[in-house]
Amino acid sequence: MKDLGKKIKDLREERSLSPEQLAEEVGFAKSTVWAYESGKKQISVSHLSMLADFFDVSVDRLLDRTEKVIDLDLQDDSTISDYNLVLDNKPLNKNEIAEAASYIQVKRRMGSYGAVNS
Repeated sequence: MKDLGKKIKDLREERSLSPEQLAEEVGFAKSTVWAYESGKKQISVSHLSMLADFFDVSVDRLLDRTEKVIDLDLQDDSTISDYNLVLDNKPLNKNEIAEAASYIQVKRRMGSYGAVNS
């Protein structure tokens, strides 16, 4: 696993920021940024969240956690029932999920899923 401090430093350097500039941008003391990057101080949850937001990455990416994949195999009810899928603040029922999945499958077969219309 890549060290969290190294990830923070790499992200900072990708944006051509000094530790002082990053500290100013996120509202930390420059000594805090240095301590995180060098591994001298354990990062707090709130600071981890602020850094993830600033760098526009997930906390999971900063922590080197792999993305979980959920296969919406509509034949397997147990997978879908483990999660509450919500759209417009209303839970989706099994039929709505199946309809959405079927729509996406058809669009993919047609080769137009994700295409930008001019």
